[in-house]
Amino acid sequence: MNEYIAALVDEFYQLGVRHAVFSPGSRSTTMAMLFTEHEGFETYMNIDERSASFMALGIAKAHKEPTVLVCTSGSAVAHYLPAILEAQYSGVPLIVLSADRPHTLLHVGAPQTVDQQKVFGAAINYYEELAVPQEDHYYTYPRQVARKAYMKAMDTKKGPVHINVPLFEPLVPELNNKHFEAGRSPFNVVKPHYSSACNYDNTSGRSHVSNTTSSKNDSFLAKYKNILILAGPQIDVVEANSILSFATTLQAPILADPLSNVRRSYNSASNHSDKEYVDTSNIVISTYDAFLADKELWPILKPDCVIQFGQIVVSKRVQQMLASWDNVEYIEVNPTMDSMNPTGKTTMHMQASIDVFTNLYGVNNDFPAYLGKWQHLETAGKQQLGIAIEEPSCFEGRTIRELQQYISSNAQVLVANSMSIRDFDYFWFSGESTAVLYGNRGVNGIDGTISTALGLATNGLPTYLVTGDLSFFHDVNGLAVAKTHDLNLTIILHNNDGGGIFEYLPQKGTKHFDYLFSTSQGLDYSGAAKLYGCGYTKITSPDELSAVLANVSSETGVHIIEIPTNREYSRQLHKKYTKVSVDMEALL
Repeated sequence: MNEYIAALVDEFYQLGVRHAVFSPGSRSTTMAMLFTEHEGFETYMNIDERSASFMALGIAKAHKEPTVLVCTSGSAVAHYLPAILEAQYSGVPLIVLSADRPHTLLHVGAPQTVDQQKVFGAAINYYEELAVPQEDHYYTYPRQVARKAYMKAMDTKKGPVHINVPLFEPLVPELNNKHFEAGRSPFNVVKPHYSSACNYDNTSGRSHVSNTTSSKNDSFLAKYKNILILAGPQIDVVEANSILSFATTLQAPILADPLSNVRRSYNSASNHSDKEYVDTSNIVISTYDAFLADKELWPILKPDCVIQFGQIVVSKRVQQMLASWDNVEYIEVNPTMDSMNPTGKTTMHMQASIDVFTNLYGVNNDFPAYLGKWQHLETAGKQQLGIAIEEPSCFEGRTIRELQQYISSNAQVLVANSMSIRDFDYFWFSGESTAVLYGNRGVNGIDGTISTALGLATNGLPTYLVTGDLSFFHDVNGLAVAKTHDLNLTIILHNNDGGGIFEYLPQKGTKHFDYLFSTSQGLDYSGAAKLYGCGYTKITSPDELSAVLANVSSETGVHIIEIPTNREYSRQLHKKYTKVSVDMEALL
């Protein structure tokens, strides 16, 4: 009776979905067997649902298409919630298919049965329960459900969707290719290019939406002499190039978050032989979090207009500086109407893609003095932070400087949250690497870090994960799927035996600090490497790292490079290397 599930499976293939991640279970047998039998899908079996969901998140990021998640009934689907939240807040398309007991077994004490209706609440773009279709629509109805789910996953605001699938016994389907073909009909999803603007009046609270008809010849940006651009996480690599060209025309500095990928080197014709290139090395600012520790700079650097692309940058100092400025036009550019500015300073929300906005509003700016101030500070910042590569002890900043010098040009790096992303914000310089950086900055959790990195690795590119020990510990079971699916990943594990980020927060020095926040585990991660069949190297001197990176680059499988660091000493080194001396007279 469950042959109609074959039509559901096939329709996802017809729509362009190519990857599916399962966790084992009896009730999901029908779906798992049909996805595997279809042969059009790359399938992955991951025993742990939480790991599976973050792996699917990484796959969707790497391949830029929705990934299907399949689980059995009961508590299994609840393990998806952390990844679903991350997907919702970072705009990653996931399609959850949760197997369920039929209605006759609900609320009667049947085993492995919970109320799965809308279990994710507001965290999803779309929910539907797949009913048993009537005979007349036995194959067309599940295809319609698949289409609706796909379209909402790939809406202007991409995100997760959930289809709950009650399944009757017998659960083993008839494996007949004719069932995949049944009910097929032509269907295409077309996204026209468009743009609209929503101008918000902070004073009155009124808003209005209007069609965008401006061109470069009458750009409203022409009235601003000093323009500052923010490039935050969740910017596509292709869009990063549009921001660079836009900023070059405007002569506007870009405060580029490491996860924006605007810090990548775009100036080599060998990297982009089919395009015309402009030297953008003097436009992108990457060491801002260090020199902005001097609050006297904030009023000196105040612009007439701020333009924000992507999410807000990781740097808390940038956010504090933005909040301190009054009477500045603040434009958020977002293809959706979602607000991405926690400072509350937005004066105009422009609903447009980055490509559309930069093409419409690029304008020549003849006032380079403002850019010159940021360039002066960037030069000083790079000179100071750059010497971290000479640090004689194991230090996170040196690791990142080394990594940027030695990894291949086509590499991809997943940066864990907490201190790892903040270390990258300081020490990953603009214009020095073409590697693509990823992170889970939707809800900024430490969940599923290893699994996400392995999901990225499915695209076959050299993949690295840079993480602290608590994020690694939180998802160590994610390593299992690498062996079963022959995935390659290099993990750089900074082990400071606890939560290093709390060394920089107000909790430091308070009563019960070590017990409540440092959370030392005292674990030997060589044991984890042995358990999951990973390669393992422990660095005792930072001078060893470059040779280890070179050797590991030719290996297959997962290799863990553990670098012991000291939380307290790392905090002292941060203070040493990020203290930038500024010539104030040169800025006035």
